Amino acid sequence: MRKITVSNDFFAGAGEALKHGQTVKLLIGGQSMYPFIRGGIDLVEVVPCPTEGELPAWCCPFYQWEGKYMIHRYIGREGDDCLMLGDGNVARIERVKREDIIGLLKTIYRPDGTTQDCCDVRWLKKAEWWYRLRFLRRWLLPVFKMLHVR
Repeated sequence: MRKITVSNDFFAGAGEALKHGQTVKLLIGGQSMYPFIRGGIDLVEVVPCPTEGELPAWCCPFYQWEGKYMIHRYIGREGDDCLMLGDGNVARIERVKREDIIGLLKTIYRPDGTTQDCCDVRWLKKAEWWYRLRFLRRWLLPVFKMLHVR
């Protein structure tokens, strides 16, 4: 498979498609969602997000933050802000307005042909436990990468 690196502006097109009710598939770069999503390897499917209402616990919204488009884990609310943290991040929490959330991660497509339903209760429970272990991520992430854990 040929790999193309595009600027974050490319994702603005995906954001527009989602706003018009379309589903998009994206190859995400970066390691901020490792070990749940492997950047540059896993293909993700994002569906439009309802403009109102509470987000499902531990879901992964597609949103715009500081001019960039991202998919990170929803970890809760504080006032009017939705709080996001990448699974591969140790500390940086993004505060996102609800209206900046455009889509929700639905499916991860792995190169070996397997898929992960991102609405599956067991997958979301694993994400919750991973969040609770964030104080150990500094040590766990390098070990997981060395062992090719996903």
